[in-house]
Amino acid sequence: MFGAVVDVIEGLGYADVWFGDHVAVPAYAAHITEPDWLEPLACCLLALGRTTRLRAGTDVLVVPYRNPLVLAKMAATADVVSGGRLLLGVGVGYLKGEFAALGVDFDRRGAITDEHLTVLRALWGSGGAPVSFHGADVHFDDVCLGPPPVAGQVPVWVGGNAPAAIRRAASFGDAWHPLFPTPAGYRRGRDAIAHRRGSTDGFTFSISLATTKVLDRGATFTPTSWGESTEVPDDFGYAPPVPTTDDGRFRFVGDPDQLAADVEAYVDAGVEHFTLRFSAGGHDITVDGFVDQLQRFAHDVMARFTEPVTTGGQP
Repeated sequence: MFGAVVDVIEGLGYADVWFGDHVAVPAYAAHITEPDWLEPLACCLLALGRTTRLRAGTDVLVVPYRNPLVLAKMAATADVVSGGRLLLGVGVGYLKGEFAALGVDFDRRGAITDEHLTVLRALWGSGGAPVSFHGADVHFDDVCLGPPPVAGQVPVWVGGNAPAAIRRAASFGDAWHPLFPTPAGYRRGRDAIAHRRGSTDGFTFSISLATTKVLDRGATFTPTSWGESTEVPDDFGYAPPVPTTDDGRFRFVGDPDQLAADVEAYVDAGVEHFTLRFSAGGHDITVDGFVDQLQRFAHDVMARFTEPVTTGGQP
């Protein structure tokens, strides 16, 4: 079933497919984030191996969860064997119990992420020459890593909406990939990154959106609320409110005309790449329903634009 959905995504003309990241969901959060997440890099390798054009990305990989030398090797391998089609979306994470299970200091996750990204860049850019590194968390001497990524570095797309994430995207990233800001919020973030970098040449401005649903004209949609019957842990406070239009409609939930207007609003705010969620990763939609949404968006919304609108999610 996984492969069949990936084939549909490529066949419909989407540019890439994306996979989320959870390693070990703590029991207190299992009613919100089900534990049966597929490992994202493994999914990327499978998707890249059965396609010829489609890119695959992580939306987003929690950097502190993984040894940076192992991650550097795995990401470079996926990049090389696919001809440069891996996109490494990265973030700092949010689920405290998952950090505890993995033995990682939650309060230092930002500093750990910056250090790991520094290590990744150094290893990928070494050309196989010996690299040494001594930081607060990572220490090694004279290691050689190869083969190098196709373009010298694996593209790093930095997630996050906070000022630290914007700084991280400008310093370490090839793209900014925040979680569903409003159009106005996106413009502010884009301007801040442009100011920090001085130039945005070769930099991509992406967005990771909330639930996307193509409705029939006149149909209504009632989203599932985390708080309807159970308490939401404080960990989930990282997520911003789902953006709405002036009349209260959730962005990217509506008929084709409304979704096309949402695309245009974010393009006007500076977005160049869209990652859409046709599923929240749980049992909110069947496989057939997921494929139906992919087809409807491609035929009724994406076809209106001369440049492809890209999508992601969890097949």
